[in-house]
Amino acid sequence: MVNQNNIKIHEAAKRNALIFFSSLADETRLKILLSIANEKKNVGEIYDYVGRNNMTLSAISHQLKNLFDLGIVTSKKEGQEKYFELSENYCWCILRDVFKQFNDNIKIKCKKCENKGVKYGLLRNSRK
Repeated sequence: MVNQNNIKIHEAAKRNALIFFSSLADETRLKILLSIANEKKNVGEIYDYVGRNNMTLSAISHQLKNLFDLGIVTSKKEGQEKYFELSENYCWCILRDVFKQFNDNIKIKCKKCENKGVKYGLLRNSRK
């Protein structure tokens, strides 16, 4: 007998995985995520990282809104500026590990794992 609750959980998990990976599958969104991988940045700083010659500020803002709506990034207002950072709802080690697979050891701060390491005294050095 099939448990309908398990099917719903699996469907939701699949949908969330597709959303997450589709956010990484676009070059602009990936550059945006990499730009805030270690520290929060405002739209202008993200625009500089992605490359002013590559796209408009409006296009960057549009992609940030999409990533925010999906819960991939979060934002905080500080004075007149809005700063974006990676959401703590995801383990960003997966992104670091993908780059490591292709011989690029980029540094990506994963607050989710850092928080576990602090809380349990684990993981801090085990993922090098």
